[in-house]
Amino acid sequence: MTITATATAVLGASPVTKTVFALGMLMVLGDFAATLFAIAYRRLIYRRRRASYDPSYAPRCSVVVPCKGVPKNFGDNLRGFLRFDYPEYEVIYVTESEDDAAVPEIKKILSEDGRAGFTVAGLSTRCAQKNHNMLAALREARPDSEVFVFADSDIKPGVRWLREIVLPLQSDKVSVTTGFRWLLPAKGTVGELCHAYVNIFIYTCFCAASYVGGVGLWGGTMAIRRRDYDELGVEKAWSRAAVDDMSLSTLVLKNRRKAVVVADCVTATDDLLPTVGATVSWFERQIMYLKSYQRVLWVFPALPMALLAGWLILLLPYAALAPYIMTERATFLEQGGGASLIFILGHTAVAFLYPALGKMPFFGRFLLFQPALRLAQTVSYFKTWTTRTITWAGIKYKLDFRGDVREIDRG
Repeated sequence: MTITATATAVLGASPVTKTVFALGMLMVLGDFAATLFAIAYRRLIYRRRRASYDPSYAPRCSVVVPCKGVPKNFGDNLRGFLRFDYPEYEVIYVTESEDDAAVPEIKKILSEDGRAGFTVAGLSTRCAQKNHNMLAALREARPDSEVFVFADSDIKPGVRWLREIVLPLQSDKVSVTTGFRWLLPAKGTVGELCHAYVNIFIYTCFCAASYVGGVGLWGGTMAIRRRDYDELGVEKAWSRAAVDDMSLSTLVLKNRRKAVVVADCVTATDDLLPTVGATVSWFERQIMYLKSYQRVLWVFPALPMALLAGWLILLLPYAALAPYIMTERATFLEQGGGASLIFILGHTAVAFLYPALGKMPFFGRFLLFQPALRLAQTVSYFKTWTTRTITWAGIKYKLDFRGDVREIDRG
């Protein structure tokens, strides 16, 4: 068989299979490009950007850490926020109620270090509970703070974390900075691997989005100058929104400001979701935020990408069975099996780049389950077409078309 004949066979027997093959290859190449860019950003581009900053820049900061429940390594995580190599800052822990399981550990830490503060926000009635908590904490912040910093309690920051997250804010061109988290599976279950895969996918997208479009934020680590917080109207936006980071991203984009991903604030954690179902629900919530605050992106390119990925993955078993169940005895390649196989192998090849971004425990198992992990991502997307409700930490937020919270159901 000639090379031309082989290529024709792999493309399939119809214009449909040939089109799907071409689009699938574009997706693979896009993932390759995004992942290679994320590697270059982490290792080269941000290094050059950071070298242009004045390392002595250290504005007074208020660090807000909203807490709910007791995540893994909770006490060590909270103490990490009191060990920064930084001259002037305060830490404010905040919960929704005095009865939260996090409160005893917070009070223990308060007795150990006088720099920490604690406030109880009360129950939210018009926005995400996390937003409500952070706004309550900011009302307690010192009036001379120049930068507001926000962090989740499921990460343990390093001693230079605060210095690094505020460093780009010395540039008037930058309004917000963000870090990210790097998930380290502890047991290597399919659920953990699925969570890790989705996390990497989002991270590579954020690196590209922040560099090209100046936007892309992760609420687990964010910093904003106080004057930008006021000018952008963040308090008003958060007081009615169902999420912190995506609503802030919308403000940044709308006002033509710029956000920067700080490569040195990608924090490793082994606190992962244990099951595929939990990861699907978690990623569904992330896509719901996209639907609510970046609807154009939710429809395009997210919709065609989800359709194509699901089609190509499910096409593999169909094409494999087709010769045995179809009366015309169609071959595997004629039914588009070649396009499906190359799509799956292409994304597996992309996954070989991931160790250049961070540690990858259970990497062999990760590669083995990679097609299923991508399919779970597709399932999460299509679940968002049937609802306007976001479920977060057991609370259901019903949204209107603009993404404002209209009803809160605590069960």
